[in-house]
Amino acid sequence: MAINKNKISNVKHQNYKLKFKILSFGLSFCILIFDFCISNNVHAYSWKPIAGGLSYTVINDTHIFQIDPKLFKFSVITAKDLGEVDTTAQMIAKKSKAALVINGGFFSPEHKSLGLLVRDGKTINPLHPTSWWAIFQIAKEKPAIIPLRSFKANAETEMALQVGPRLVVNGEIPQFKPSLARRSGVGIRRNGNIIIAVTANDEISMEEFANLFRGLECVDALNLDGGGSSQLYFSLNGFKLEVPGISRIANAITVAPRDY
Repeated sequence: MAINKNKISNVKHQNYKLKFKILSFGLSFCILIFDFCISNNVHAYSWKPIAGGLSYTVINDTHIFQIDPKLFKFSVITAKDLGEVDTTAQMIAKKSKAALVINGGFFSPEHKSLGLLVRDGKTINPLHPTSWWAIFQIAKEKPAIIPLRSFKANAETEMALQVGPRLVVNGEIPQFKPSLARRSGVGIRRNGNIIIAVTANDEISMEEFANLFRGLECVDALNLDGGGSSQLYFSLNGFKLEVPGISRIANAITVAPRDY
């Protein structure tokens, strides 16, 4: 059989062109994914199951819990509830027997809570008229982060806490003033699970913290009191974690199994 050398050469050339196009496409795709991850502060992470409906991961210096509100009850507690002027996350956990405690809203120099606090449908601290604060609430086991004007107290509100600013609003990140501090925050993922996050030692910007939540697929997120107040205590099923704060606090968010 006669072999056409020119035809073979053309086929090889076309194969090389095809391979080059595939390689170029793959490289472009990798660059696109890398840019997306950097812009959204997404890092490689995996969730460690701690209990049904609760898992944990750590990204850089930030400790993160993912919690199903259908299986875990969120509440708020104050130092006053414990007969104290001020307190810590660890003290609250041991006295309330909560699995997780993270610092909550702002407070005065006298450790009086500032902003709305609702527990089991009852208002235990009044709304504060600060426009850039928002409300994290759970009603009928469904979490939401809403502006002040949208809040309506009723018996179905399991808990509500007012603080700010909002980190992620409907998937978008607002503009923030440049500042570095330790951070605590709460977010709501697309699947309805709640993200609790706290930085251990690093001081980061509000924008970086917001990008972390968006990278964790949170459509909404809210900044809790930060700086020296940032602290968290967790103990469940043999897994313990303490991120101590520099300052004592006036109130906190607690999380406990609903079948507790």
